[in-house]
Amino acid sequence: MNSVDSGKYTRKVVVLCLMMLCVVVIMITRMAYLQLVEHEEAVRSVQNRSVRTYKETASRGEIQDRNGNTLVSDVACYNITFDYYEWDKSVQNDVILSLCTMLEEGGFEWSDELPISRYAPYEYTYESQTSGSGKKLMKFIADRQWDENISASRLFTLLCERYKVSDELTSREKRIIIGVRYYLERCEFSAYNSPVTIATDVDIDTVVEVSALSHLLPGVTIATGARREYATTYAAHVLGRVAAISSAEYDELKSSGYRLTDNIGKMGIEKAYESYLRGIDGKKNVEIDRQTGQLVDEYMLEDPQPGDNIVLTLDIEMQKVAEQSLARVIEGFRNGDNGEKSIGAEGGAVVVLSAKTGEILTMASYPTYNLSTYGADYNANLANELKPFFNRTIAGMYPPGSTFKMVTALAALEEGIITADEKMHTTGVYMYYAPSYTPACWVYNDYGRSHGDITVSEALKYSCNYFFYEVGRVMGIQILNKYATALGLGQKTGIEIGGEKDGNLAGPESRAENGGGIWQESETIQAAIGQTEQQFTPLQLASYVATIVNGGTKYTPHIIKAITSYDGSQVIESEKITSVNLSLSSASVKAIKEGMRGVVTEDGTASSVFRNFPIEVGGKTGSAQTQEGKAAHGVFVSFAPYDDPEIVVCVVGEHAGSGGSVAPVCIDIYNYYFGLTGK
Repeated sequence: MNSVDSGKYTRKVVVLCLMMLCVVVIMITRMAYLQLVEHEEAVRSVQNRSVRTYKETASRGEIQDRNGNTLVSDVACYNITFDYYEWDKSVQNDVILSLCTMLEEGGFEWSDELPISRYAPYEYTYESQTSGSGKKLMKFIADRQWDENISASRLFTLLCERYKVSDELTSREKRIIIGVRYYLERCEFSAYNSPVTIATDVDIDTVVEVSALSHLLPGVTIATGARREYATTYAAHVLGRVAAISSAEYDELKSSGYRLTDNIGKMGIEKAYESYLRGIDGKKNVEIDRQTGQLVDEYMLEDPQPGDNIVLTLDIEMQKVAEQSLARVIEGFRNGDNGEKSIGAEGGAVVVLSAKTGEILTMASYPTYNLSTYGADYNANLANELKPFFNRTIAGMYPPGSTFKMVTALAALEEGIITADEKMHTTGVYMYYAPSYTPACWVYNDYGRSHGDITVSEALKYSCNYFFYEVGRVMGIQILNKYATALGLGQKTGIEIGGEKDGNLAGPESRAENGGGIWQESETIQAAIGQTEQQFTPLQLASYVATIVNGGTKYTPHIIKAITSYDGSQVIESEKITSVNLSLSSASVKAIKEGMRGVVTEDGTASSVFRNFPIEVGGKTGSAQTQEGKAAHGVFVSFAPYDDPEIVVCVVGEHAGSGGSVAPVCIDIYNYYFGLTGK
């Protein structure tokens, strides 16, 4: 290599080295900047941020009818919450008063569980110190070692002192503050718990007003939530409602993730299937700039899992027909439309049951209530002497009257005490226990005659008491009750919603259990016609009739058709149809069905109601005597079509006079079921 080439090479190496040196210097400088300058900025930025974890409430599942109609669902709404991270204790009373004033002007309620009247003179508003709000307050007082006999006015003063409420405020303003502060304390409002919801489902105008004044309301935030929306005004007793969790419920369920601010199913399906409907809440992290209060970032830690859907066996359109028809008939009675004998009519119930599966198609209780306005109507409904909250279909216990006679007929036929063709001579007045006891058939009391020689089918058709007196006496109470028990009378059916009653099967056993006297043989004849202490629910009556007319298969009445995933893509649980075959003879079933067909044809006890009805049906009237001075309960059971029974209907009208008087409700239901409406 010559000297010229060597010089060129040296210069290139020098240039390359200088370039590399520059790169290294730049990198070192940048690293130093990042570590010394931006690191401090990053640290300051992180220090100025707060990360909070919030509960992301899962949507509650829907409740649907058998045809897929949504009856109850969640809809989005705006809630106002108190967030402890931004809470300023120095002005908390002012914030509470300002917010509640805005809510009051907008017509919205706020959370206040203090059971003291809202205005002076102050009085306690709880019903009992051992339950509900009274129990919570007593625990609160005991925890603070205050006098358990403290007056409401004295407690008002102590709470004002505890919460440092200004004496310059009016008594009304003080009451607002201590009510909310008491609620926050009960909810354990702190940095360790989620924000507390103070008002739910507020309108957009209130949201805008609160947002605009956020600088004056530290800790007050707007949150999206959900509320239950009811797409129907019917089936309230079945659907149920949700409300704030009670202290007792919280103590039991807190290990399952419930919070004191959660809602929970309180009645009906909402309560019975809470674990399916509720879903699983998610978790969300939110980053806030401490200086500006602005949202920096948010991201989900755990996505919420919506609750499952509950599909009912109910047909909501049939439910509508039944409720409207029952209300119309009973209100007509109350207005005297059915004569003086039924002017004292009160409540009532309708049950429609599938004779082939045990599915409950309708459960109507009168009077009822509106779930959408439950809170606003609560006091009026509670004061209503007819008890709208009472579910008469499964908790109302009624003497069945003559609708029990199919039990007596079945027992006598199956035991060979009578045959289907055998005729009995009836004389109107039953003389077996004469002279001390001589009960008479209704036809004798009304017309001074008897039913003459009749078969069991004719005895059902004419509802002859004499016939069933004699049959009941011969077979005895033990045989009679063996069949009544097998048919499910006097015992819970097992329906999925709570509140069901057992009823009472009259006899020596129940008499002894209830602390009564010795059962007399002569009482058996009254038990055989559905009197004495016989008391059953409308659902039990419908179920027993379905068992007989379908040939002897006793299905378990049920109201759940399926449980599906929230989007309906998966079936979580399928319908559970369970049954027991009672092995009834076809001859017994035929004789009873023929008697029930006679009731609604020719000169049967309900023939006037079903005359010219295009579908052949069977039925049985019952008039069950009640307390002196009031009309008998009217009970009517029916099935259709006659040859191949599909549905059974039971209607009860309290003090409606007779079973025939409530039978028109069945016509309305059959018209709907068979598509005859408007024809």
